[in-house]
Amino acid sequence: MNEPPLLAIILNWRQPALTIECVKTLQQSTYPNLKIMVIDNGSGDESVSVFQQSLPDTIIVPLPENLGFARGCNIGLRWAQEHEYKWALLLNNDAFVTPTMVEQLMAETAADIGLLSPKIFYQAQPEYIWFAGAAQHPRLLEMRETGQGERDGSKWQKTRDVDYLVGTSLLVNVTAVSPIGLFDEKYFMYYEDLDWSIRLRQAGLRLRLVANAHVYHQVSFSSGGQSSPSQLYHQAKSSAIFFYLHAQEGQPLLILLFRSGSALKKIGRLLWQRQISTLLAYIKGLQDGWHIIKKG
Repeated sequence: MNEPPLLAIILNWRQPALTIECVKTLQQSTYPNLKIMVIDNGSGDESVSVFQQSLPDTIIVPLPENLGFARGCNIGLRWAQEHEYKWALLLNNDAFVTPTMVEQLMAETAADIGLLSPKIFYQAQPEYIWFAGAAQHPRLLEMRETGQGERDGSKWQKTRDVDYLVGTSLLVNVTAVSPIGLFDEKYFMYYEDLDWSIRLRQAGLRLRLVANAHVYHQVSFSSGGQSSPSQLYHQAKSSAIFFYLHAQEGQPLLILLFRSGSALKKIGRLLWQRQISTLLAYIKGLQDGWHIIKKG
């Protein structure tokens, strides 16, 4: 067995059945040297006992509380470091891999590549792309050219270096990223992957989208589902941190005006829709993100 060992890391929070479904797809992988770890992020339900019964060959790591996406993933990545894994796969529990995905990602690895991602499709409409890499807007730091909502075709068949990758499915070069740092734990959830993308590129590492590696993501194609107050709180909080920390890479005044306009538009829409609890959560997220920034 010449293939390097690979640790796959999956976070669970109160979705044991979905997480087991995700693990089962990984277990069908053609890559022969794969170990799977499930980190239960303080679910407080029957998740851990279900995993212990249903996934006997899987490493189960129960956490006492929900530490968020960044810290939860970092626990798995630090375990990989301590056990001398050179490569680790971060996979959302609502993302389902094809049997050859891991093998195809590993075939593209190189010492100067920090992260690799498969092309990600909507599970319910698998001919449509959810994410196919992203370019960074030169002035506003926003993601663009992601392919989201487009039908897969010749435009999206090229394996290429990109500016941004998302945390839904990431093959991590543990050896290369360790001196630079893992996810910034100021982010509870959202934007930690974009922040990491920028920091790794600044350190000279490449990010690569592998077009023939595929994952299917259980997310609504219409994106029409309204975010919960909790989701919108964390999106707002993390966005405030991200755009403040990285504004110098764009144009600070332009970014401030753009983000302020975006926030006012969001507030206006929530007021119009009379989603008062969601509106208050959004405003509190912006405030709490700002407080974190001011603390340094």
